[in-house]
Amino acid sequence: SLNRFRWIFCQLEILRHCLPSSVWHFLEELPESLDETYKRVLREIKKPNRDHARCLLQCLVVAIWPLHVEELAEVLAVDFDDAEGIPKLNPNWHWENQEQALLMSCSSLIAIIDMGSSRVVQFSHFSVKEYLTSARLATSSQDVLCYHIVLGTAHTILAQACLSIL
Repeated sequence: SLNRFRWIFCQLEILRHCLPSSVWHFLEELPESLDETYKRVLREIKKPNRDHARCLLQCLVVAIWPLHVEELAEVLAVDFDDAEGIPKLNPNWHWENQEQALLMSCSSLIAIIDMGSSRVVQFSHFSVKEYLTSARLATSSQDVLCYHIVLGTAHTILAQACLSIL
């Protein structure tokens, strides 16, 4: 099945980034399913990047067309925790290497691909979007529950980001 191939691909991707001394430890703790693999990826998102990752993933879930790297990277410069309660663009938060910033925030859940003359961001597999919006994640353990995406909330985040940027 497609999910089995995706599971294998995810394990190989993680192994590719393992130091030789870590390979056996990783192999002993292989996740048994694609859901468990995605949970592991979500848990490994660095704590300082979690809020950014959630915002980026929400925007990707509800975007109706492919988002260019430059468009999605603008979300990283929006201060959603402004003291006045109104999200605002903070020009000092722009990243020089936008692709690196996006990939660093969302790990292997996203991919950046060439589309004509530009580069766009998409989920690395259709099953990522399905998992992030699923009831399975909504009833998951507390440490990954924050990544569950409710469509209404995601539309609000994307709208607030767009208004802040404009």
